[in-house]
Formats: sequence, C-alpha cells, structure tokens
Amino acid sequence: MKIAVMGCGIVGTGVVEITDNKPDLMKNSAGEPIEVKYILDIRDFTGTPYESRVIKDIDIILNDSEIETVVETMGGIEPAFTFCKKCLEKGKNVVTSNKALVAAKAEELFSAARENNAAFMFEAAVCGGIPVIRTMFSSLSANNITSFAGILNGTTNFILTKMINEKMSFDQALKIAQEKGYAEKDPTADVEGLDAGRKTCILASIAYGTHVYPEEIHTEGIRKITLEDAAYAASKGYKIKLLGKADKLKNGKISAIVCPFFVEGNSLISGVNGVYNAISITGDSIGDVLLYGQGAGREATASAVVGDVMECARLKKNEKHYYWAEHQEDIIEDYELYENALYIRGYAKNASESIINIRESFGGVEVLKREDAPENEIAFITGKAKEKELRDILSELTDFAPASIIRIL
Repeated sequence: MKIAVMGCGIVGTGVVEITDNKPDLMKNSAGEPIEVKYILDIRDFTGTPYESRVIKDIDIILNDSEIETVVETMGGIEPAFTFCKKCLEKGKNVVTSNKALVAAKAEELFSAARENNAAFMFEAAVCGGIPVIRTMFSSLSANNITSFAGILNGTTNFILTKMINEKMSFDQALKIAQEKGYAEKDPTADVEGLDAGRKTCILASIAYGTHVYPEEIHTEGIRKITLEDAAYAASKGYKIKLLGKADKLKNGKISAIVCPFFVEGNSLISGVNGVYNAISITGDSIGDVLLYGQGAGREATASAVVGDVMECARLKKNEKHYYWAEHQEDIIEDYELYENALYIRGYAKNASESIINIRESFGGVEVLKREDAPENEIAFITGKAKEKELRDILSELTDFAPASIIRIL
C-alpha cells in the first residue's frame, strides 16, 4: 500500500521514519508492504532522504490512484480539514493525529468517509501512544460506558508533579516544562485546559455515541493552582490532577468537564506523574479499566498513526468502522448541576468567627490545616451537593473571601 504524509513536522517525520525503517514489520503485520510515496510540506528538505518525495500540491495526492491512505499531521483546522475531506471524497483513507480537527470536524469527515467507502481514523489524537480510541471503539464496545476520567495532557501533569513533589511554583515548573520541550512558548492550550478539553470531547463522543463540541463543556486550567493548595491537598492525602471527566447521567444527558481535581492519594491515577497520561474507563460489564502510558512525543504519537495506517491495510474497505452520530442539542448537562464536594481556600478578618459561619452555612465542613499558614487563611472541604447550591452559599458569606475552589474526585 502506498501512502502520502501531509505535514512533515515532529510527528510526520516519525511516521516516515517508522515506515521507511521497518519494512519487514509493515509487511508482516499489515499483510503487504507500506511505502510513503509523497510528503506534502511547504519545506523542501534539501539533502535529506525525503527530498525526492516532497510535493507542494495536494492535487498530486488526490489524482494518484496508487495512494490508498493519507496521513495528516499538519495540525490546526485549516487547511487540514479541507485537504482531509477532499482525500475522503476521493475514496482515500485518512489517518490523523490532529485532536483539534477531530474535535471540531469529525461529523463532516465521518460523513465523507461513509459516502465514499473510506476510513477516517485518529488513534493518535488522544493520548499519543495509548490505544484508548481503539479500546473504546472495539474492545469495550459490548459495554455501556458509564464514566471515564483521565490525565489527558502530559504538560500540565508534569507541571503539577513538579509543584507537588518539589514544592515549585507554577511559574517555575512551567519554565522547566518549556526548557524540556514539553510546553510551547505559548502554553495556553495546555495550561488553560484547551488541549485536554478537545480530547475529552473525542472520548465522550465515542463513549456516548453523539458528537460533543469543545465549547459545550466547562473547561478550567491550572494557572491558579498554588503551593498552598498542594499543601492542603497533601494534608488530606490528596494530589491535584487536571482531569477530563465524563459520566452518563440517569436523565440521559452527559456530564463532561475539564478541571483540576483533588484525587485520593491511593488511587491509580494519583500515582501517574511527569508527562505520562492515564485514563480510567468504567463499563457496565467489564467494570474499571485503566490505560497508562506516554501521551505525547514523536515516537509514541507516530507509533499510533502508523498503527492506524496498518489497520487500513489489513481491513477491506467495507469493514472500516469509526463513527459516532450527529450532535444532539442540549445533550450536555449544565456543570453547575453536577453534584460535587468542593475544596475552598480563602481569607477572613476573623478566622475563628468565619469558620463558625462557614460550618453553619454549609451544614458541616471539614477544616484543613497546613504548616505555616497565616492566621487569616481558611481551607475546608464541603459535603457533596449540586455545585450551584454550594457556590450560592459561598457567595453569601460576607466575612470570607475565597481564593481557590477545586473539585473533589
């Protein structure tokens, strides 16, 4: 099978290297040789092994009947969406690592794939080398997925690990993440939770069979997490993790959210550190499943892309299967109606009097302690209730100024 790679950056280069350097593995596992015929890129790659295969015109790929599968590793929405749709309309399979593309445009690309007897596959779009997409689509397909929760962004997990284990500030940990290449010069997509939000939408769409858009789910990042919060979490045996989480509710709606959580220290997810990712999935037949591994990086992500390419080679066209239904209006429940317990930290002029008011207002709370806390600092955990009710109570406290609010998993 001959393929084309659109975008030869970090991941695209990895795809070409794996395909070029492992011909026997490709043939044995896919049932036929796999060859990269074209590399579509704005650069020339002069003096490299890629130079003779570089092209600038998408029409060369579209009009070449030998190209059965096209790999998209360009990133972003455009021109990736237009190019992918045109390839599918020509009956060519498309494999992508582009989470933004899948989260925003999967409905249209699925439609083009079905109409033209092609496949649209995207294992690498969520958690790099961890096979969560294929696991949810295939291995767990006999289950109703009741919930999932995961560390879906390695950059934020690295930063939080540094803050918790080495008592670094957010800014210090972010600087190290950037120096190591884990965080971009503009880290907004990672630290504001946008990257994890796109991945959560993809997983929720698979789990619950209807397209979920990023703008529908409440998303918070980690910029506001402080060493004080980490210390209070530790005092209770918790760690702070940025999670993407979704549940199927009894009313038929979906709860989905991306935000920091206090996670119990003895849970499997709390022990996932550094740039690693993990996803816990609960099905009605199988119970709990935990997937763990490298969520990013050239090798891990390229491995998942090539795995999809090999799957396209193994399957006949009428067996290609990734799909979810069109978007349903009002399928996502208002996050303020979810039931949560909240960790709240803030300051009061008179801490002892304020704690009395807090206990009376919330109907009982657990007050937390940490070393070297200022006298006017108060931190506590509420009981479980609808988040709107808890926030309404908090807003009525006139003698307490909240500084941090974090949900309890």
